[in-house]
This record gives sequence, structure tokens and C-alpha cells, in this order.
Amino acid sequence: MKKMIVRLLSVLLVGVLISGCNEKQADKMTIGVLQLAKHVALDSTLEGLQDHLKEKGLLNELNLVVKNANGSSTDALTIAQQFVQDDVDLIYAIATQAVQAAYNATSEKAIPIVFNAVTDPVEAGVVASLDNSGNHVTGVSDAAPLDLQLALIKEMLPNAKRIGLLYNLGEINGKIQVDQVELLAPEYGLETTIIGVSAVHEIDSAVMQLTSQVDAIYNITDNMIVSSTALITNKANEQKIPVFAAEDGPLDQGLLAVEGLSYYKLGLQAGALVEAILFDGVLPANLPIKTAQETSLKVNLDVAESLNITIPDSVLNRLE
Repeated sequence: MKKMIVRLLSVLLVGVLISGCNEKQADKMTIGVLQLAKHVALDSTLEGLQDHLKEKGLLNELNLVVKNANGSSTDALTIAQQFVQDDVDLIYAIATQAVQAAYNATSEKAIPIVFNAVTDPVEAGVVASLDNSGNHVTGVSDAAPLDLQLALIKEMLPNAKRIGLLYNLGEINGKIQVDQVELLAPEYGLETTIIGVSAVHEIDSAVMQLTSQVDAIYNITDNMIVSSTALITNKANEQKIPVFAAEDGPLDQGLLAVEGLSYYKLGLQAGALVEAILFDGVLPANLPIKTAQETSLKVNLDVAESLNITIPDSVLNRLE
């Protein structure tokens, strides 16, 4: 009898412990992470978010459910709708099409959204202004300081006359950037040749078309273009055309130079917004949109040598 009582008590105790563990798990807040595609820049924004929360001792208090749409806006909307159905506490949307999907999915149920890697959230239609979203959305813009990019191209290639740009016809942030570059370029004595593509398989021929017309290519922070950096640089470098960019993630993929954003640091900034919303009770509308706080200059010296480009001392002295 005593043995039976002991066994019953043991079973009850285990049940209580399991119940307690499940309750504790259920008590955790859930962040649904919707990442549009997998590449270094977008991955870094997630890593930065996680590291901020970890440093603050908050990561263990959260469940992060990470879903990747693999570049599909349709899949992004499906994922966002599932997050709404699961009643997550916050959606972390990485890239323009991701936040647009999350915004559309939360039209009736205003789950807080923190976005990242979105060039112009106002133009994307998810916030009213950078100072006050006017809704349940806030985040971090990856708007590149385009004047710095053009200045760097001219500093390293003083004889350059024309630069080429590619952008995804299906993603608004790319069109915004190429339009801005087209307006700014004359201030730096540069003209532009711009080609829009609809799919990755079109990039090869587009690059070959550019290399016959331009002195350099500038890779904008367009998800399709960044994901295809190695393809672009391989084709361009074969024709002795250097490729510049505004973010340092793919520097080792054949870029010549970057006056770049750190997407990891953008992720850290997003982490602070998530902390304020989930742990301090701040409404997203009361958190202005953040932008990049600093850039860093990096040059791939191996690429410079292979292209017979001499790096000016003014650039070498600024290298990190």
C-alpha cells in the first residue's frame, strides 16, 4: 500500500511539474518573424534583433517563430495570415513585401508590427509618416545614404561617366532607389543606365547589357539584386567593370567597395523597438521610424588588384 501511495504521489508530482512547464511556456510572448527571402543582409537583421534581446536578458522570455517566404509575396501573405490566426504578440517583418503582407493580414486584428530592411515605409503604404506611423506599425528603414555611394564611386573612379543599376520591377523599394540615384547622379558628374528585371534568370543578360555601356555598376538594396550579387559581380568583373554597393554583407562576393549600412546594427535598432513594445508597453505609433545611424567604408583589395584599380589614399585612410 505504501509503495502504491508513493507511486501515485510521484505521478501526481510529475504531472504538476509538466503542467507548470507547459504553463510557463504558454506564458511566453511570441514573435512571428516573417522574412521575405534568405540572404546575408536580411539574415543579419534577425541576428541583430536576437542579440539585442539576448543582451537585455529578454530572449528567454520569448518564443521566436521564424518563417521565410523564399521571395514570394504570396507566401509572405500566407505566413502573415497564419501568425494572425495563431495570435502572436508581435510580427517582425523583414523587407518591404514582408511588412506589406503583415500589414494587410492585420487589417482587422492590429497585432504590433516592427519592420526592418524597408527603404520607404511611407511609399510602401504601411505608415503615415516617419515620425508617427498612425497605426500599429513601426520599424527600421534601410534607406541608403545615396550621396555617399555616388561620392565614393567618383572618388575611386574619377574618370567614370556612367553607372548602371538593376532593380526588381516587382518591388517598390528598388524603384524608389533608382529614381533617387537618377536625380542625384548629375551632381557627381555621372549619368545612369537603369534596367528593371522581373526574375533572377533575367539578371545575366541585363548585366551583360550594362557592362557594354557603363563604367561601374551600383547594387542597390533591392532583395532580388542583393541575393544575386555573386552573379552580377562575376559577369561584371569578367568585363573589368567594378561593382559598388550600399551594404557590407556580400563584400566577399566580388564587390569592389561599400560605403555601407550594417544590417546587423539595423537589427539591434529593431530589437530596441520590440523591447519597448512588448516589455515597456509603448504603442508602435509612439515610436518613430528609425534609420541607419552610421556607415562604414570597406574595399575588397583583391578585386581592386584584379581590375587594375588603384585605391586613392583618401579612401585607404578611411578604411575600417
